[in-house]
Amino acid sequence: MMIAPFRMFDGYNDVLDIHLFAREDAIDSDEKIADALQTKNLVSLKQVHGKKTVILREPSRRIIEADGVWTDEKDLTLTIRVADCQALVAYDPKNQIIGILHAGWKGLVNGAIKNFIAAYEREWKGNPNDLIVGIAPCLCVKCAEFTDPTRELIGIDPQFFHGRNADLRAIADSQLMAAGIQKSHIERLTDCTKCENEKWWSYRGGDKEKVMKGSTNVMTCRLK
Repeated sequence: MMIAPFRMFDGYNDVLDIHLFAREDAIDSDEKIADALQTKNLVSLKQVHGKKTVILREPSRRIIEADGVWTDEKDLTLTIRVADCQALVAYDPKNQIIGILHAGWKGLVNGAIKNFIAAYEREWKGNPNDLIVGIAPCLCVKCAEFTDPTRELIGIDPQFFHGRNADLRAIADSQLMAAGIQKSHIERLTDCTKCENEKWWSYRGGDKEKVMKGSTNVMTCRLK
């Protein structure tokens, strides 16, 4: 388990918890996440590779179909499960608001990032300029291969395509900045889940069956 994995959040460790679970942590259920963090106040979504983001202020376990969630409630742990997709945590230090998002390639096509930031703006009249964003390990360009990205990634600028491969990281960064996030406020952990499969769970890297049974990388965040 990595505690406070993003340098950009170091100045907020007294008011914010961020954890990242990898292969060695053997997380395959919400119960194991709760046990590891010693909390019962857990939010997990029924992730559907869609574009919906919700606002929650109380625990919820895989009932709500959504891929993003925001809260201003203290001691409520938000969680996202990934095994190649991008997991994003966003924090507004001025107003003490935290959010977390699952964004696979389908989410990038469907507008998951745009809707995630829009939900924050709508609920709190927030300014995306104030947000700090951390992104967990995910597929690199050479591992993000498609049959034909021009047909599968509809609406995505072809500048991000390299033959049959797509730069999903650059697509996400572009969408974040288009939504108002400052480039200097985005921090990525550069590991590729497939290239470094010994460290991270990877659907494309050979872990399909185990991932389908629940074994994933997990990112969590909590306001103290």
